[in-house]
Amino acid sequence: MPPIRLDRVTKVYAGDVLAVDDVSLEVADGEFIVLVGPSGCGKSTLLRVVAGLEQVTRGRVWIGDEDVTTLDPPDRDLAMVFQSYALYPHKTVRENLAFGLRRRKVAKPEIAERVDRMAAMLGLGELMERKPAALSGGQRQRVAMGRALVREPRAFLMDEPLSNLDAKLRTSMRGELARLHERLPTTTVYVTHDQVEAMTLGQRVAVLRDGVIQQCDVPQRLFERPANLFVGAFIGSPAMNLVEARLRGDLVNFGDTELRLAAVRAAGDREVVLGLRPTSFAIAGPGCDPSWPRLRVGLDVVEQLGSECNLLFTIDAPPVATDEVKAAIGGESGADEGRLLADDRRARFTARIPGRPPAAAGGRVELAIDPSQLHLFDRDTGCALELKQATARAA
Repeated sequence: MPPIRLDRVTKVYAGDVLAVDDVSLEVADGEFIVLVGPSGCGKSTLLRVVAGLEQVTRGRVWIGDEDVTTLDPPDRDLAMVFQSYALYPHKTVRENLAFGLRRRKVAKPEIAERVDRMAAMLGLGELMERKPAALSGGQRQRVAMGRALVREPRAFLMDEPLSNLDAKLRTSMRGELARLHERLPTTTVYVTHDQVEAMTLGQRVAVLRDGVIQQCDVPQRLFERPANLFVGAFIGSPAMNLVEARLRGDLVNFGDTELRLAAVRAAGDREVVLGLRPTSFAIAGPGCDPSWPRLRVGLDVVEQLGSECNLLFTIDAPPVATDEVKAAIGGESGADEGRLLADDRRARFTARIPGRPPAAAGGRVELAIDPSQLHLFDRDTGCALELKQATARAA
């Protein structure tokens, strides 16, 4: 399957609405790449540009060695799966699967052979004479996938195909999509607003904000080394804990805690944003590294999740409400988005701990912080500060 290349693509709608801003991206042959970001970030527009459903304002679109910028959608030989399935309600499953092949005037014996092979692969054999109204959501989505795949297109485009499914079915369908791509390694561009979906499916993930790619990398590197505050705040579930802090030389302070950092490029004396993943905490005790700094907190909420639990607490330091965090959360009020208690102006943290909760809500626990998991961001620019190693102590 050929690669897809976007060369400085810009899309401006009427009224000077900038949807995609100078995006360059290459999708390798057979790669599964995910475009992710909050609503309105330009990811669906970018997919529609690749499909030919939107014409670019500036830039070029290449599929393999062919410049397809001005080609109509049918001439690009791409298959697309939409959020709404877009099945023909009056046609059976068999007729829906065969529709694209018939339009391309493929010979009837070949149509029958390809449709039967795809139906067997997707487990649709017993459903072939049913119409979409008689199918479940998951079955309809499999038919939509099969209709696209049976064409054997040059590339496969998916626009939030799982968003209409319930949570349990969406989880199982993610696994099926991954297995399907292993079996049929077609070049795939997948759009979603769900960062968990992006991290579990994508071989690479491109994070967009305001029509600009903020970072494109393998999922684990996005999680471990976000390029800026927006990526750090958007990627991860539960979200990264963020707090206003002060960096002075090799010391960073927030609330009553002081961390000594072994090496920070361009440290100086400045305001920064400190980020800590919920998984960067551990219950302080004999099995915990004694060099890790301690933080004694009162628990506001305890969420039991079976094999692990979330401990929610507040830190006596201001929350982060920069433009990057507002964009990542998807609201205009930044760190206040989703806050019920308007008089609480402290940073809210979540610690994800394996096993049973150490205390109930209202109790106090001592947490240890893994200093190797710290993230520092410049308060003004949002760019990540390089942090090579950290040791820490509590104030």
